[in-house]
Parts: sequence; C-alpha cells; structure tokens
Amino acid sequence: MNSINSRENIEVRNEKYFKEYLNLSKKEFFNKLAKAGKPKGFGDGKWSTSNPTAGRCGSVINALRLANKIPINYIPCGQNEKTGGSHFYMINPSTMEVIDPTVYQMDKEYNYKDYHTRFLPQLSKNVKDTLAALELNIDKNKFKIKKSKNGTELITKSKKINNDTV
Repeated sequence: MNSINSRENIEVRNEKYFKEYLNLSKKEFFNKLAKAGKPKGFGDGKWSTSNPTAGRCGSVINALRLANKIPINYIPCGQNEKTGGSHFYMINPSTMEVIDPTVYQMDKEYNYKDYHTRFLPQLSKNVKDTLAALELNIDKNKFKIKKSKNGTELITKSKKINNDTV
C-alpha cells in the first residue's frame, strides 16, 4: 500500500514531527510515554512499556494541541469508530496528509476519514500525565484553565483584545 496515509508514510512523517516539534527520536518519545504509564480507562490488554502509545491517542493529541505543537496547516482531530471508541491524530485538511504519533498502537493500516475537531473541555489526568511525560506546558497565550464549581479543571481558549491575552 503506497497511499499518502499508509503506515509507512505516516511513520516517516512522525519521525520528522518528533524531531522538529518535540526534539525527540521515536525511541525517546516511546520512553517518555512509557514513563507516563498506562492511561486511565484506555489501552486495556494492549498497553505495555513496549507499546506505550496504546490508549494514548486522545491524551497525546490533546496535550500537543494545548502545548501549541500542531504543525502549520494541520489540525488536531478525532474520528469515531463504528465499533465504538475513537482515534485521534493530526490532519492537513487541504492535502488529507496525516501525522499520527500513536499509530504504533495499531496492528494494521488505519482508514483516516470522517474526522471531527471536538475535544472535551476537561483537563484529564491522562492529558496532564502526557504533558508532564513529554515535558510540555499548556500555551497560556492560547488557552487558560478554569475550575468548575465541582473543582474540575476546564480548558478554554484565551480571548485576544487589542493583541493582549485576556
């Protein structure tokens, strides 16, 4: 298979992404995710230190989104599965080219289509663990954290007024 989003082509783009945006090799990326541990509520039966991306797609893409580590012309997105569950990655809507830092959890080619750009507003433990493991911080120029009445941390986009962040 030699499509634009074959596993082979995505892995090449991933390695370039890891180096340019995270200053990591693929091995270093894996080691950092392994240190974060199994994501709560995801990756059952698949996650291991040799497969640390299993169940981490949502927290990885959300962490990269919040840290402003999405390449120009790409958007963070998710895709709901007909069998339940979902998968998250980055896509260039013009070319449909995908960067998928957690593609390694898949045991076969993935059909990237019908994506959405909805993300939950809660700052989950899995996202916090991923941010910490990758040594990333939330971009305070783009996002801010608020607490709900019950103490849940929520992410909102910062508003810009006269080039100042509010």
